[in-house]
Amino acid sequence: MSDPVQALYEARAYPAMSHPLSDPAVSGVGAMLGGLTSRAPSAARILEIGCGSGLNLIPLAIRWPESEFLGIDLSAASIRTATELAAAAGVRNIRFLAADLRDFDPGPEPFDRIIAHGFLSWVPDEVKLALFRFCRQRLAHDGFATVSYNVEAGWAARQPVIAKTRSILAAGAADPMAALAILRSVTPEASSEIAIIDDMMAKGPDILAFDDFGPVNHPWSLDRFVQSASEAGLLWLGESDPSTNFPTQVDPTTLARIQSSAASPLAFHSDLDVVAGRTFRSSVLCLKEAPIDPRISLERMFDLCVSIQSNYSNDCNNQIFEAIDSFSPLCVSLADIQSVLKEIPEKKLASEVFRGIREGWVRARLEPVLFDPRVPKRPDLGAFRLECARRGFPLVDIWHRPCGFPAEHYRVLEAMDGSRDLGELARLAKTHCPDLRWDPWMAHLAGRGMFAG
Repeated sequence: MSDPVQALYEARAYPAMSHPLSDPAVSGVGAMLGGLTSRAPSAARILEIGCGSGLNLIPLAIRWPESEFLGIDLSAASIRTATELAAAAGVRNIRFLAADLRDFDPGPEPFDRIIAHGFLSWVPDEVKLALFRFCRQRLAHDGFATVSYNVEAGWAARQPVIAKTRSILAAGAADPMAALAILRSVTPEASSEIAIIDDMMAKGPDILAFDDFGPVNHPWSLDRFVQSASEAGLLWLGESDPSTNFPTQVDPTTLARIQSSAASPLAFHSDLDVVAGRTFRSSVLCLKEAPIDPRISLERMFDLCVSIQSNYSNDCNNQIFEAIDSFSPLCVSLADIQSVLKEIPEKKLASEVFRGIREGWVRARLEPVLFDPRVPKRPDLGAFRLECARRGFPLVDIWHRPCGFPAEHYRVLEAMDGSRDLGELARLAKTHCPDLRWDPWMAHLAGRGMFAG
């Protein structure tokens, strides 16, 4: 890796977090709707490139004990942390290695899933191309890779803010956060750059050092990404979250105009990026010769499990919305939904759910999410979440979303090992964080599946 990138990762660890769009139960839906039928993630070989401290990969290994997991990262310190976390949680189906992708040899057996989140945009071009070549050489014939990257269209407005901040840093500001604060104070409130500055400041110094102010930060256009992947023998199937294939903020009239004038489907999506100001993509790639069938059969749709997104469209099918929502906060199969909608034919149900997935009011997965959302009498976070709490890391919920807490809350979370009842924990919370609204907080934790296995 280039010296500045390696120096950054040796000096600082990337903030521990999970990445919901990289969850194979989620990205597998994007692959399926792109026409690929692949091996179930519950019996797969899964590799993460740039795994950091393991917070993304370890929960997946816990979820699928029959699968095999491998994480690699440039940072030896992060790999040590990931190995310690896995050991503390008693996870045996996962390994972590400090490695540079360019000379990494995992052996002859292919991978069913490759995850590269937060990698492509922050490495030199030679490493970007090495990633595509690696996926080409190491993916199973029906496997796929989930690769995220910054998008040029949206970052066009962000780059001038970064340049101004760097100038303030060069003039003597203590750090990027201080420089951003100065920049905000001299930027008119009516300026479109205010929202960008606020977003950057909300990330905080730890993420900014790797993201906006990383030694390498190369936003790419979709067509450049697809072309580079194609030259390596890979095929773009769409986005890991199918609802982001068509940004919801683009009105139907504009969408139709772009579609009618675009020279190709790829040009259509690239034009959409510009109109929507898209800053980020999480794309799914497979081998060019993979078994692709663009027809979405009724049987394949009924393999999906669904729940309701909070940001649903006003144009959703109310009857189907209410049926799915009646199972909230769980994610259940279409067969379960049909059991309460017996008057709706299977084909119509599948068609409306497909529309809901595309429009974003239905969240789809390859498997159900079933748990008890009630607060247990003796809350137990489990070995992995307890170890994360002890280290002050975010806790990964049942949806694979990270949840961070104020420092004083971690004192209470560390005690949730199943040995204390709610009364004891409430008294502990009163001592360490007296302003905490105890009952709503516990209901929130339970509702996110923090006490599920």
